[in-house]
Amino acid sequence: MLSFIKANRPLAALVLLGAVLLPVLLWQTWIWSQRTLLDRLGEGARSTLELTVANLRGELRKHEILPQILATNEDFARLLTDPSNPPLLNSMNRYLEFINGIAGTLDTYIMDASGLTLAASNWNAEKPFVGENFSYRPYFQQAMRGGLGRYFALGTTSNKRGYYFAYPVRRDQEILGAVVVKMSLASLEGTWARHGTAVIVTDPSGVIFLSSNPDWRFKALQPLAPEELERIAASRQYGDAKLAPFPAISRQPLDGSGELVRYQPTASAEAEYLVQSADMPEAGWRVQILTDTAAIGSQVTSAVILVAFACLVVVLSAAYLMQRRINLRERMALQRQAQDVLETTVRERTADLLQSNQRLQREIGDRRAAEAELRQTQAELIQAGKLAALGQMSVGISHELNQPLAAIRSYADNAQILLARERGEEVKSNLQRITEVTGRMAEIAKHLNTFARKPQQRIVPVSLSAALDETLALFNARLAADGVEVVKTVPDRGPEVLGGPVRLQQVLLNLIKNALDAMDGSADRRLRIAVETAGDKAILSVHDSGPGIDTAALPQIFDPFFTTKQVGRGLGLGLSISYNIVKDFGGSIRAENHPDGGAVFTVELRRAAALETTGARSAQAG
Repeated sequence: MLSFIKANRPLAALVLLGAVLLPVLLWQTWIWSQRTLLDRLGEGARSTLELTVANLRGELRKHEILPQILATNEDFARLLTDPSNPPLLNSMNRYLEFINGIAGTLDTYIMDASGLTLAASNWNAEKPFVGENFSYRPYFQQAMRGGLGRYFALGTTSNKRGYYFAYPVRRDQEILGAVVVKMSLASLEGTWARHGTAVIVTDPSGVIFLSSNPDWRFKALQPLAPEELERIAASRQYGDAKLAPFPAISRQPLDGSGELVRYQPTASAEAEYLVQSADMPEAGWRVQILTDTAAIGSQVTSAVILVAFACLVVVLSAAYLMQRRINLRERMALQRQAQDVLETTVRERTADLLQSNQRLQREIGDRRAAEAELRQTQAELIQAGKLAALGQMSVGISHELNQPLAAIRSYADNAQILLARERGEEVKSNLQRITEVTGRMAEIAKHLNTFARKPQQRIVPVSLSAALDETLALFNARLAADGVEVVKTVPDRGPEVLGGPVRLQQVLLNLIKNALDAMDGSADRRLRIAVETAGDKAILSVHDSGPGIDTAALPQIFDPFFTTKQVGRGLGLGLSISYNIVKDFGGSIRAENHPDGGAVFTVELRRAAALETTGARSAQAG
């Protein structure tokens, strides 16, 4: 055995090296594969979390304006000042029942200043709210202080979970009572369960009140203090629920991917989840997506086995090649004894030339592969940026459409009442307003459809001013909500540039969105957009009144995934995608800080007129 090792020292060294490095390699493979799989799992969970939060916000916003509209009904003020009027009370009960049916809410009712329910949509139910006093509810107390009351609780009379909106009813600045609307979020739980998404929504105390798993509801993520339990019991928020613990056995934070949490919902069940969280400050909620990591363990094990098998193949192949090399070396040693110095020199030079040629071929192949991968990555980044922009715009578009829908509903309801009272002119006015609102909704859909069209890669003449107008139209709601003043300096007949209509609009959308984001904390919000021509170039500048760009960040501003925004507000792809689109158009884009403050992005594009002139000159020369 010892003689064999001495005779095959390189082979023995290879085996020893493999025995030392293999455990380290397998351990690193385990860590890397687990981290990679968790990152992929986290990316999908983050997208699901953002969509879940958007759906929750959409459901809340769909109904939060209803009590404010109902509070303007003068009949409610009359009822609160004359609660013993039977005809008026009967009329209000039926009116609330009608409104509740149209809105699709659980209950709608009106309370006086003492918290006593005077009229309710369920006046004819087995357990009506009429005559019940809910003054202990926080939503009523918030409304009586003059604001919009919000609260999620289990109904003490109906024993149904729901989210409450309450708004004060005033007459001559005096608060007479409150209108309350109770909506259900149970449909969202059903959707989560059907899609197999594990979702929990907790209140500020850490109590789970919404969940895709019914067994998790009314459990606390951490032990509740005695004073917290007393507060919950006093408001009867969760009725007689025991609020059993839902403890976390262990927690392991992950960089950018949430945290790994091991829960034990019951004494016999234990599971590890990748937890992604997002806050809803307007409701005081915390939304969490729980993704089971059980499948990752088997995948990691498979990866380790695959690497171990590959290492075994490599070691055996290397041992085989090494043995062959040893044998070849022995034969070559015998041959070299019979060869002269010239043959040795020719052989060495030939070997060097062959190695150089192989190295050159490998470099050419690597470069071609890198160029193909770069083109593919650029295409994927452009699509990802467009999908991210559509996702971020969806909430604003939903809100923009929900308001006209609510207005249409209100106008239609008023029109029915006015029609019953034979007030024809006012009915005609309401119908005219409905027509105007539907026109505005159609205009919003038109702009969104224009942006969503599949882009063409072909370079064609595009009107820069038309693309700019269509892009600004997508931000009408945000510009109005944020109080941004837009100052445009654009020629009446803007220049045509060479590009793609949808891709050019995507560049404009990214620049304008970044400018609006930069002005979030500014007192003076002014967006200056200018277009001018210089020879065969069209120059577009977008200047915001924000704090500007950090000087150290300017060289990296167009790098992929580089962003100065807060976590969750951008992927760092918008400017990188815009840079590559403008480059494909044969133009250029740069960023700098303006001397008067704020950041300026300047885009230079080729004018279509300049291309026509060049083509005409070429034809004359031919």
